[in-house]
Amino acid sequence: MTNYMDPEEDQEIIDSILNALESDEDRSFSPSIARSETNKTYSPQIKRQQHQIQYSLKKIQSPIIGFKLDCWAIQPFSLDDDSFLDGDLILKCKDQLNSRKIQSLFEKGDDQQKQYIFFQILPGLVQLANDIFGNYVVQRFLEQGSQIQRDLIFDQLSQSILILSYNTYGCRVAQKLLEISYDTDKFVQMFTILQSEIRNLVIDINGNHVIQKIAELMKSQKIDWLIEGVLGQIQKLSNDSHGCRLIQQILEQSAMHQLNSIYKELLALQDELCLSQYGNYIIQILLQRGPFEVVQKIQCSIIRNLEIISCDKFGSNVVDKSVNISSFMRKEILKVFINNMNVFYRLSNNCYGNYVIQNFCKQLDYNQLIKIYPEASQLNTQFGQHVLQTLQKLKN
Repeated sequence: MTNYMDPEEDQEIIDSILNALESDEDRSFSPSIARSETNKTYSPQIKRQQHQIQYSLKKIQSPIIGFKLDCWAIQPFSLDDDSFLDGDLILKCKDQLNSRKIQSLFEKGDDQQKQYIFFQILPGLVQLANDIFGNYVVQRFLEQGSQIQRDLIFDQLSQSILILSYNTYGCRVAQKLLEISYDTDKFVQMFTILQSEIRNLVIDINGNHVIQKIAELMKSQKIDWLIEGVLGQIQKLSNDSHGCRLIQQILEQSAMHQLNSIYKELLALQDELCLSQYGNYIIQILLQRGPFEVVQKIQCSIIRNLEIISCDKFGSNVVDKSVNISSFMRKEILKVFINNMNVFYRLSNNCYGNYVIQNFCKQLDYNQLIKIYPEASQLNTQFGQHVLQTLQKLKN
């Protein structure tokens, strides 16, 4: 049999709760820890300060009777909650929520809090730098810490820079270390260590990011070290998104006389790179920035393999780039179509090739455009119709 509570008794319970909340003006942040009248300390050097509790209004549904009650709810976290700093802070940094709290305390807390947090965590910096959540704490120390604290971090981590660079999370800390220490002896020290491992780092999924950061910081300075790291490994790097970006950085930041060995290796792979998901971007950069001899060889290869490259998802981008930046390519491709309209039709009716044809036609002047007379019956596919409509608009 179900027992029902008297509504008057229910109201008495609610009133007693409200009275208790209103009368307790100095409540502890932790229900299990009573705050004494005297100051407490969380370390021998740092005194814990008393702070009046802050409340916020919150609607709470009564589980006893069906009406809503205005009640006071304690804020879940405050910078004044010194009790949070008790216990193993290194372990807390490995938890997502606690990691964020510690970062917030270090950023917004007073000097005593920052100093206490820093020296509690200092012995565990290496393990935290390689941790999924702890790495953010270390980065925050580097950004917000004093120069003395930064120096202590470098002393702890600089000799472990290789370990950090090969780690998914540690590589982020390694990049931050390099960025903050650039133009100092500390940067030179870490760079020397990384340079000795350059050939392995450039092809590592994590180490590659660290090398990119160095290339970004150093720009054209001492780029020879990076060139030496990628030579002989360009094929592998070109088929990886991060490796591809590294090669692009080399091409963008180096003088032409530094790149002779790179050009030779890239040209040996040009047909493969044109059809590569990432390598096609490298070919596009060469078309735009390469020396005349390199550009000429790539252009000849494109014309020779025009149909294969144009009908490829990635290769079509290469043809578009060559047409957009070179009048020579527009003239040569026009000759191909005039001599063999079947190539024009096959490209026009292809899911990728039709975009190449449309872009090509848009780049021609009127005198060149009128030399193309396609038969409408040869363009009766979905893609061919797009080409036909584009030609009609351009000629009109």
